[in-house]
Amino acid sequence: MPVFLLLVVALLAFHVSADEAPEEAEPLVPELQNLGLLGTLTGDIELGFLFIDGNTDARGWRVNTELVHENDFFRNRYNVQGRIQKNQFTNSETGEVRTEATVKRYALSGQSNYKFLSGSTSFFGRGAYAYDMFGSFRQVGSLATGYANRVYQKQANYLDLETGPGFAYREGASGNTSKGLIWFLALNFEQEIYKGSRFRQTFEGNVSVDGENSAYTSRSSLTAQINGRLAMRLSFSVSHNSQPEGNLQTTDTETSASLVYQF
Repeated sequence: MPVFLLLVVALLAFHVSADEAPEEAEPLVPELQNLGLLGTLTGDIELGFLFIDGNTDARGWRVNTELVHENDFFRNRYNVQGRIQKNQFTNSETGEVRTEATVKRYALSGQSNYKFLSGSTSFFGRGAYAYDMFGSFRQVGSLATGYANRVYQKQANYLDLETGPGFAYREGASGNTSKGLIWFLALNFEQEIYKGSRFRQTFEGNVSVDGENSAYTSRSSLTAQINGRLAMRLSFSVSHNSQPEGNLQTTDTETSASLVYQF
């Protein structure tokens, strides 16, 4: 907790520094990489570390990367996430020290939006896969397609809403599997708060049509520029499963502070 508070203080300090000399601040969102006829490309890589010593010894890291490719006809978005944490446990009787993984999670997704003539509306298709060794479900995969609408856009600020039918496959911690139809819902919002700082909110819901597990994920993040393409990000994530196996809780939360490189 003290480490997290120090990161928050550092984040605020960077904000104050940016306010004192706004004329020297660079845009938080880097210029789009122009690919000519292929359109534009932008993205970021987010990296965080965990070090705990004392009564509990633990080491961990998390990575999140997103890539967005856009041209006159398509908007493609790719995302890869990963988190690993290992804890050391000492046997009080023998003194033997062993290291065990307590978090092992990764996920990837890809989505392509075909734009209609208006430019703000589109038809999308997406696929997603997630693996969580200690989560409510060991593996989850889904496919969905439907209608998307960019209801708001002003420069780099935007709000996307998406909905449509899909199919999901789930493998529980016990090895039991289930599959069925879902209705996919998504929101993606990004807004500049002030120079050098941006807020982003994402939400995804896989609502089971046939009474199986429904899954929802929400992530709120605040990104503050440090220097050039380097930034710091504070984020809070909530994951909810309506029907986890056994006595597992329905909701997991995660609060993190990470360094971000934007390209």
